[in-house]
Amino acid sequence: MRPATVLQSLLDDPLHAIPSLQVAVVRAGENVYAQSFGYRYIDPDPSQNLPVNNQTRFRVASISKLVVALGAMKLVEQGKLDLEADVSEYLGFGLRNPAFPQVPIPVHSLLSHTSSLCDGSRYSIPSPHTLLDFFHAEGRFFEGGAHFDPHHAPGSYARYSNLNTGVLGTLIECVSGQRFDLFMEQEVLHPLGMGGGFNVSRFTPEQIGNLAVLYRKRTGEVWNPRGPWVAQVDDHRGVVPQNPLTPDPDAPEGQFMSVDLSAYRLGSNATFFSPQGGLRASALELAQVALLFMGKAPPILQPSTLQRMLEPQWTWNGSNGDTLEGQALSFGLGVWRFTHTPGLDCPLGHQPRPWYGHLGDAYGLLSGLLFEPEAGNALVYIIGGQGADPAQHKGLYSAHTRWEEQVLSALKGLLS
Repeated sequence: MRPATVLQSLLDDPLHAIPSLQVAVVRAGENVYAQSFGYRYIDPDPSQNLPVNNQTRFRVASISKLVVALGAMKLVEQGKLDLEADVSEYLGFGLRNPAFPQVPIPVHSLLSHTSSLCDGSRYSIPSPHTLLDFFHAEGRFFEGGAHFDPHHAPGSYARYSNLNTGVLGTLIECVSGQRFDLFMEQEVLHPLGMGGGFNVSRFTPEQIGNLAVLYRKRTGEVWNPRGPWVAQVDDHRGVVPQNPLTPDPDAPEGQFMSVDLSAYRLGSNATFFSPQGGLRASALELAQVALLFMGKAPPILQPSTLQRMLEPQWTWNGSNGDTLEGQALSFGLGVWRFTHTPGLDCPLGHQPRPWYGHLGDAYGLLSGLLFEPEAGNALVYIIGGQGADPAQHKGLYSAHTRWEEQVLSALKGLLS
């Protein structure tokens, strides 16, 4: 069966539907397939629905972390950032885990999720709040120390944390002297041929008009697979926001607020740009990241730097980290390393060599950028929402969802 037929069938499943899907395949260092399915906007009147095309951008969730890591490594190459240095040296205040006050938190630990920082109930806060509101006892969002692992010192344990990348984004501002969103555009995204970004208020009307809304068939915590699609994020109706938008800390999940940049103090809190998940990009644009690691994209980083990012910084030994229910068994520097352990981090099934990249899961979206540089192969998928509880649609042979297994199974055949 042709991949397009299989992929289209996922949108039509009455009990496990998805609203949209965008994919790209790289074989032997060349883009060989790109296709889009479903709708970027779903209206109560179906005649007003807007289809996804290959230029549609999505909020790609945690794949953003890999792209931010590219920016950090550019600063490393420039000698402005030392991966071994204490983050406190750059942030302008002492950042320590209160349970381990003598142990520095090195920059590289933010990239490998071994910093001992945790998300707490939130990891993005609006300006004029600063990172101190997370980490100092008098801060509004300290949450009794919920942003620190009280049991494991920095470097001893991996705990996946979105806040790591929020701190990294702020650190990028401190050492570059540029606002996070502008630095990422100028130093990473535009040189790679990626036209999206982390700040939708900088988008043109055309870009906003081709930005996908993310959906779930869920109201509150109640799933209804036979019910309507409920917009979760980026439902702008073609209107460019005047300011960046960030989750409202005083409202339920999915409620956003505007951030006034005129009062923003550089290097105080880049979390409101959502460095951990707020990149808007298409599958073809994400494929450029894979091509970079294959030496087939504009060389914004040296080959030795890219290789360093792929090398293991943490690998699960059975007790040295939280594996996200088996999905994450090894990290490089901002890179998810797929070991293909049966039943766990093997969304591609058995493979002779490790694959690399990153996964994403937020506001209903599921995304994946997976690549194998030696063969020059890559698979990219962006699923624009979930029509059923993912806990009831688990994978058959991996710790990932069945949707992801089905997409990757359909795309794998295009690599041979």
